[in-house]
Amino acid sequence: MIPYRIDFEKIKREVAKRGLGKILLQLPEGLSIYATEIADELKGYDVLISTKPSYGACDIEVYRDTLTIQFGHSEIPNIQYPGNIIFVEAPADVSFKDVAEKFADEVKCESVGIVSSVQHIHSISEVKEILEKRGVRVFVGEGDGRIKYPGQVLGCNFSAARHIASKVSCFIFLGTGDFHAMGVELSTGKKVYVLDPYSGEYHTVEEKVDKFRRQRFGAIVKAEEAERFGIILSSKIGQRRWKLAFAIKEMIESTGKKAYLLMSDVIHPENLCYNVDIYVNTACPRVTYDDFLRFSKPVISPLELEIALKLRPWENFTFDEIVEVNR
Repeated sequence: MIPYRIDFEKIKREVAKRGLGKILLQLPEGLSIYATEIADELKGYDVLISTKPSYGACDIEVYRDTLTIQFGHSEIPNIQYPGNIIFVEAPADVSFKDVAEKFADEVKCESVGIVSSVQHIHSISEVKEILEKRGVRVFVGEGDGRIKYPGQVLGCNFSAARHIASKVSCFIFLGTGDFHAMGVELSTGKKVYVLDPYSGEYHTVEEKVDKFRRQRFGAIVKAEEAERFGIILSSKIGQRRWKLAFAIKEMIESTGKKAYLLMSDVIHPENLCYNVDIYVNTACPRVTYDDFLRFSKPVISPLELEIALKLRPWENFTFDEIVEVNR
């Protein structure tokens, strides 16, 4: 049984409307284990299951005469997608009632900001109602042009949280995993609680944020001593910060150091064995943070480069975020 709310009849109507001969299923890791079940629901069509990793709506796979259906993500509003792709958000079929009530009873936070990934965005109203009944002031922020829903955060964009940061005492993130919550805490400076509907428990990410900050500062110190920089660019539709990459190259060279542009679709850190001292990543920010131990040389974000070059003070350290893409 697929534990996500997927309207297959609606999908079939959309497929029929498009009139393409084949369907490609693009699935994130959490949904890929249900790939064959999803394919079975679409019997009668020529269904292909993509085995490539799917990192988000920034990372699409499209082919001629084929309709790509990307599950588990919402489209990014400020990206112009080709016509042969549709997004099926597949919200998780789970309630936050128990963990939200526990949080409200045990944590004294007078004003709360709620954020979530798209899998649980529909639960924001449920949690908001629970907290407000207990006298908590609740805020849900609007994001920038990269964000589809109020309260939605991506691994590369926390604008919905920043929009209300001055109004709240703390944030709660609806979901599992700590990466998004850490990004919100670093982006806003406010304490973040993760509400996990599966375990029924909540926790903070302060210790992980402190450890993360120490790791990043270590990389920045190494970048201060670097003379040769490799600048990583992505060819993915939602990660093309090429204008930024060229600006970074010019910035580095203005200091008398050398910089090289490295283009890739999928970034495999183990394959980056160039004669440079450090890498600057303009592709998905999670490459910098999740994969840094896989790189043979330190990897830093554009913001961290500015700190290393003395163009930004250390106290202004924050997560790297993508606001818009360009060529």
